[in-house]
This record gives sequence, C-alpha cells and structure tokens, in this order.
Amino acid sequence: MAERKVVSAHERIPALKEQRKKRANRRLIISLITIFLLIGIVVYLQSPLSDIQAIDVDGVVTGEEEEITAQSGLETGDNMWAADLGEAEERITEELPHVMEASVSRSFPSTVHIAINEQERVAYIEESETYVPVFANGEQSPDQRVEQLPGDAPVIYDWNDESRLEILLAEMEKLTDGVVNRISEVHPLDEQHDGLRLYMNDGVEVETTVPNFAEYMSGYPSVAEEIDPEEPGVLHMKMRPYFESHATPEEDSDDSDDEESE
Repeated sequence: MAERKVVSAHERIPALKEQRKKRANRRLIISLITIFLLIGIVVYLQSPLSDIQAIDVDGVVTGEEEEITAQSGLETGDNMWAADLGEAEERITEELPHVMEASVSRSFPSTVHIAINEQERVAYIEESETYVPVFANGEQSPDQRVEQLPGDAPVIYDWNDESRLEILLAEMEKLTDGVVNRISEVHPLDEQHDGLRLYMNDGVEVETTVPNFAEYMSGYPSVAEEIDPEEPGVLHMKMRPYFESHATPEEDSDDSDDEESE
C-alpha cells in the first residue's frame, strides 16, 4: 500500500494564516469601496451636481415647450431626486387641455425629460377673427388660439351652444379623416344649432344636420363626384342626398346654347 503523506499542523498554519489574511483584505477592500460609494452619493446629493441643469420637452405640436415646462412645476436648480415626477405629470395633463398624456423621467446626471402626447385637434372655433382649437376630448384652449386661418381642421363659425358642439364633435369623430379633411367651414343654420351649412374644400356647399351628421356625411365622397362644383347650388346630405341647383333658367339656357355651339 502507498504511504499517505501526513502534513503536520505546524506546516498548515502558515497557509491558513495566508488564506485568512486574503479574506480579511478582500473584506476590507469591499468595505472601503462601499464607504467611498456612500460618501460619494451623499456628496452628490448634497451638491449642485444633483440639481436639475436642463429640462427637455418632446412631442410639442400645439403651444410652446416653455408652457409645458412651466406647468410641470419643475425648474432648473431644483434637486432632481427630490422632485415629484408623478405630480409634475398630473399638473401638465390637468392644466393643459391639449395634452392627453405626459411622461416625466430623470436622465443621469442632471437632466429631466418631459414627453407629451397631444390631443388631436378636430376643429377650430372662430372668435373675434381668431381661431381657438378644439381637441378630441371636447376641450377648447383659448391660450392656443391662432390668428391665421388654419388648414388642418374645419373652422366652426357663430357657435354658442356648448351641448350641441359636443354632439357635433362626437359625430365628427365617427367620420374618416378623408371626409373631415374635406370640410373647410361649419355654420349653424338656426338658433337651435340643429341644421348646418358646410363649405367644402372642393367648392361644394352642403346642408345637413347635427343629429346623424356622421351617417349623412359618410357618403359625401361618392355623392360629390356627381356634382359640378362650378354649378351654383346646395348639396343636401340627409337621409336621401340631393342637389338643389340655384341656376336661373337663363343660365341653363346659356349653358345649353354654349354646348350646342361647341
């Protein structure tokens, strides 16, 4: 049988001591690193390095970035880690009707990012030759009024019935963008704001109603193809669409003579 090598306790003691020394050194290094990290964090939090140095805003279409920043309640110089980002999000969405959603986040070391998602502008209300945007949630924003005639949504004139406006906007939301984008102007025909006169971008004048507005106007593109925009008259878009010509008999006769001469 092979002889077993016997290691005396005296020979093992130096090795054990070396292992203990290494473990003690590792613990010391880890402790020192942890202490320095904690000190660094405390110093950072207490120093201007942790203050907000910049506020970035993304997603603004309506209004100004400065307005978003002001409503958030955040300012450069505030401690970035003490700022309540959730409260800032709530302030933005509650105070600005054109903002549907806001997200506020920190970016190390000293930047705050505000990303917003705006409500869709579905119409404008004409007021004293200015145009107040109306958003998909029915809210109006006088602070966002524009002075030049907008072209991205229909303009509503002489409207003073808020309840009927909500119904109209709800009906417009049911229509495709292809139909809504063809509407240039909306005018009430009566004090009850039940009947409507529309001026379309293709030159056609339309009469319809607020009730069933979406149902009646959904067929406009196909009906308009049969209408000559140069002929004076009104296209009635109701249960059964029809065109009411305003041409006089003399005009009709002149048109017939022109066609015969050709």
